[in-house]
Amino acid sequence: MHSIISIVGIVLTGKDNYPKWSQMIKHTLIFNELRKGVCVGDGDKEPKQPTSDKELVIWENKNNKAYALIATSVNEEVSRHISPFSIAFEALQTLKELYDSHSTLEVVQLMIKLFTLELQNNYPLALASEVKSIMHDIKSTKLELDISLIIFLKALHPTYSNYFESMQENGNLKDITFDSLVKKFSERERAFGKKTTLESSK
Repeated sequence: MHSIISIVGIVLTGKDNYPKWSQMIKHTLIFNELRKGVCVGDGDKEPKQPTSDKELVIWENKNNKAYALIATSVNEEVSRHISPFSIAFEALQTLKELYDSHSTLEVVQLMIKLFTLELQNNYPLALASEVKSIMHDIKSTKLELDISLIIFLKALHPTYSNYFESMQENGNLKDITFDSLVKKFSERERAFGKKTTLESSK
């Protein structure tokens, strides 16, 4: 096995950057051949330790490297939560339970990403793979999808892309709902001196 590449590229500090860190640590573990069978088992369950002495020594070596990779990519405060563990899987699960708080914003961002997909190089299978990957990420949030919001966003994109980017930068897309987004558009139209449809219907 090649020497371990320990540079994850990001230091976990808490909930704010957990999603990015989670992706980076996953890719780094995969690259170093330390994820499957060490940090995750079948069906994302806890990996089973080998029973033979020879295979167990190899597994423990990989586990130690994976744990070291995880421990060196978090700050001092976060490291206190995983210091009682020596198993990489347990460390990852603990961090996930502590910092993986999905929000509606995450789903909105994934849906917008889904809307912008295009067929590249006339290769439908690559597009299908990308769709499958995004849908997996959406389902993994375990959040109830606001169908009205999704349809509204789809219809507004890409005409209002810049508006959504501005809302995101200002933190106004967090926990957005269909009704709250409609209200924002109503306020926006009113600011431009337009009579809104909602007002006209009253």
